[in-house]
Amino acid sequence: MKRRQFLRLIAAGAVAGAASAGCSIEDRAHRAVLRGRVVSAGKPLAKVIVSNGREVTQTDADGRYELPSGPDVGPFVFVSCPRGHWTDRFYRPVNEALRTGTADFTLRPVPQTDRFDFVFAADLSNLGHDIQAAGRAKTKASIVEICALSPKPAFLLIQGDLGIMGDGGTRFLDLLKTSTVPVRTGIGNHEIRPERDNPKDLYERILGPTYYSFDWGPVHFVVLDGNKPAAIPGKSVGTVEPREMAWLEADLAAQPPDKPLIVGVHIPIVSTYPARRTDLKEAEGPFWQSANTEKLTALFARHRVRLVLQGHIHENERIVRDGVEYVESVSLCGRWWKSGSGFERATDGSPRGYRIVSVDGAAIRHRYQSSCESRVDRQGEFMGLPKTMTPKQKTSFVFNCYDAPNGSTARARLDDGPWADLSPVILPDSRMPKPHHWKWTVDTTKLSPGRHTIEAHVTWPDGTEVRNTESFQLGQRSDDSKSL
Repeated sequence: MKRRQFLRLIAAGAVAGAASAGCSIEDRAHRAVLRGRVVSAGKPLAKVIVSNGREVTQTDADGRYELPSGPDVGPFVFVSCPRGHWTDRFYRPVNEALRTGTADFTLRPVPQTDRFDFVFAADLSNLGHDIQAAGRAKTKASIVEICALSPKPAFLLIQGDLGIMGDGGTRFLDLLKTSTVPVRTGIGNHEIRPERDNPKDLYERILGPTYYSFDWGPVHFVVLDGNKPAAIPGKSVGTVEPREMAWLEADLAAQPPDKPLIVGVHIPIVSTYPARRTDLKEAEGPFWQSANTEKLTALFARHRVRLVLQGHIHENERIVRDGVEYVESVSLCGRWWKSGSGFERATDGSPRGYRIVSVDGAAIRHRYQSSCESRVDRQGEFMGLPKTMTPKQKTSFVFNCYDAPNGSTARARLDDGPWADLSPVILPDSRMPKPHHWKWTVDTTKLSPGRHTIEAHVTWPDGTEVRNTESFQLGQRSDDSKSL
């Protein structure tokens, strides 16, 4: 007897027993079967994935499904919207499904092509905090900007730290109403409230499941939770816990082997941040990178996941591991909206922004985009380069190539002089090297007074070249020659 048939028989007997014994909903939840139907435009949809948060099943020819309930399942039953169909209400609380006896899903047909763009954003910060009024205006401006991109994005995925604390939940929902494209969200560490009986209740009451999946065009998307509540409000350990891991393995196993897969998560699965933060204690590492990195990277490599989009660190970092690209994408809030209404930078010095991902069949590309008042038309800059400087024997130039992947190389030259290789740098206001900052120290006392140019040339591992040229005015040499 197949396991699914066995579960159906056990569940059917449990339902009959519960009815005869007058058991409560909580008792029935340990024994009942979750049933429902998936339709779109009034027609049943077959072979659609539905999950109880641990196991997955597919609808039959009449669009119907059955799933076991019990203490090991999640708080929601949810549908993985198939290609060409969509709904904002893709989930039902398990308790509601048990009370009503069904969890049906009504989808709508949505045109989807093999070629499309979508936008990934993360880290909106606290939209409910009074001191971040400017941040709320900037967030809204960015949503309007994203919806006006050309080509228009198919959807927007906002992955964690959504700013829903306090009255931020109401503000966030109002913000979503300004979007003219579909929006999906994921949970971040700031949505975790360990003082509550259910630390994820804040997110779940407003936005539903903390992990789920859906299709758009030829791609299957997985949105992960990856947060294990810690004892401090707003803190969580990066961990895909057992129930979520079981669901993830089942969801990936249900996909055709040639289907492109993209994963979103808040706390990074792969990052060099903990290694770069030399002041971190070993126990603090999982606050910044998943504790199940090895298991997840092996799983993603086995299923040939194409791209993993990550947030949390408020910086850009791009790493390829076992053929899978892991991308920390810069925060939409920069450094937590510290600049007020002015130009906003993230912790790596890059202007605040988001990531545009372009899909063309099996081909997937992406790029960082600075946003609104912080938008620039370049891919990097010499940080803090003054318009006028005094010659020094040791003048340091630092180039930030905003989205250069790890493994990139950089060189620079003054005027038409020889090229010099650059080395990674720890900035004066930073505790660690950044992934895409390089330093060059030169003797500018040997240069004549007047206008000079400095050019950077960065080569990415895939051969992409980024060039940037800026100018400065060199004054007369002073008697002392202190470094900048």
